[in-house]
Amino acid sequence: MVDILFFGGTIITVDENFNQPEAVLVRDGKIFQVGFLSDLDAEFNSTGIRINLAGRCLLPGFIDAHSHPLWAAKTRGAPVVDVRAETVPTYAALLAKVKRRVAVAKPGEYLLFFGLDAQLHPDMEMPTREVLDEIAPNNPIGIQTSNCHALFMNSAGFNVCGIDEHFETPTGSIIERDANGRPTGKIEEAITWRALETFYTAWGDDRLSDEFKVSINDLIQNGITTVTEHLYMPFYKAYYLSALKKRLPLPRIAAYQQATTADMTVENMSVGEDRLWMAGVKIHADGSPFIGNIWLTQPYLQSEITLEKMHLKPGHTGSTNYPQEYFEKMVYTYFEAGWQMTVHTQGDRTIDMVLDLIEELLKKNPRRDHRFRLEHCALMRTDQVERAHQLGVLCSFFINHITHWGAPIEDALFGPERAAHYMPAGSAAKEGMRISLHADTPMTDPSALQLMQAATTRLAGDGRCLGPEECIDIETALRSVTIDAAYQIGMEEKLGSITPGKHADLVILDTNPLLSAPASLTAINVEATYLAGEQVWPKLNVS
Repeated sequence: MVDILFFGGTIITVDENFNQPEAVLVRDGKIFQVGFLSDLDAEFNSTGIRINLAGRCLLPGFIDAHSHPLWAAKTRGAPVVDVRAETVPTYAALLAKVKRRVAVAKPGEYLLFFGLDAQLHPDMEMPTREVLDEIAPNNPIGIQTSNCHALFMNSAGFNVCGIDEHFETPTGSIIERDANGRPTGKIEEAITWRALETFYTAWGDDRLSDEFKVSINDLIQNGITTVTEHLYMPFYKAYYLSALKKRLPLPRIAAYQQATTADMTVENMSVGEDRLWMAGVKIHADGSPFIGNIWLTQPYLQSEITLEKMHLKPGHTGSTNYPQEYFEKMVYTYFEAGWQMTVHTQGDRTIDMVLDLIEELLKKNPRRDHRFRLEHCALMRTDQVERAHQLGVLCSFFINHITHWGAPIEDALFGPERAAHYMPAGSAAKEGMRISLHADTPMTDPSALQLMQAATTRLAGDGRCLGPEECIDIETALRSVTIDAAYQIGMEEKLGSITPGKHADLVILDTNPLLSAPASLTAINVEATYLAGEQVWPKLNVS
């Protein structure tokens, strides 16, 4: 690999002091030196590449601390049909699109639709088994919610998935049934992802490989050079190894293996030079605010959306995914094995339960640098933020909830008071916590700049601001998608800043985000992405 010398623009290191040197010298895929151009010119190998930034901005590559690159490839792209509200704005239009697809389907062809949304499809009704049977009597059909936690199927779908009245519901899953035990159409949580694999497998590996390339390119084009696979399963490894063998521009992958039992095997995996590694174990303590299966101290509002579209009863406060003893056994098992733990927590009562467990766990098994993570943290209270920080617990916020679902969060689900502190990134930052932000792709599209804009403005789709006191400044937002995200995945010594010795994962922007108005961050263009010193997007010289 040749030397690369970057100069002639703004260089934001995101190191401890946010230094802005004149130049950066890359050698053998690593940051070699940072400093004055004259000094680095003396070290530069004349056979190398000089890149004049021409006033543009060089930063460390972005890190999405909670995502699902391979799962996104499964969920998005043909033959999955996109029915999200942003592309199909009404439920009536959604059903019409489903019917058009069924009309041209071959008998027995597996059909899957992604994006049903009780909050954003204003005329939504539950697509029951009977409704879907009438639409598609000859094809297995599934309609997945945009939050990814639930799936609606017809009889043919249940048949190919092997789910009937005699099927025992796995712990951590929900199968809605009638009085005779027959599934009525809706399933939730782990059984959803298990059923979806039946559809994905039917389409073959070629389809997944093609869509995986699209998923990879989406990340790289947005300047994301490191990402987690937060629903990792052992059979995923082959796809990642194949991508690396083909020299696809695969971002670095920190894998968090999904646990639904306390007896799974977790491979202590490390591939290449920090290209794919097992970072920890992930457990879903509860589900999605947009389905109603999170555990709350205060009930959901009584609204048309909660009562008629989500089918929640008045006073609904939800529940956790697992019986408490079962959940605690999983956490104890993998924590004691030395793994970093990441726990999906949305409801405040769930967070109380998890923090109680962590406190007890650390008393029995002290670990100085455990970096226990709470994922998403939607209804986290201020007192819980303080307690989490005291315990050394980190929070990764799914801040795009505000952008995409802010209006129904405030008006239909939780009311103004709770909405003002929904995803409380500001409170966590003020407490001194090193937070991260994430897009949770495929639930929302990958973009670090979008995450930064959402966290610094907290603007919902209709323009309202949900809790301005929870906004963070742009510098904190930038840290949350670079060095602090690296810290959360245990890689702050190798990633997240332009520091000598670290991997030369870099992004060039056309505008300095630190000088941009928060509401205009998404207008910034990603002009080039480098991974280990190699320009992986676009495949052109940017000088």
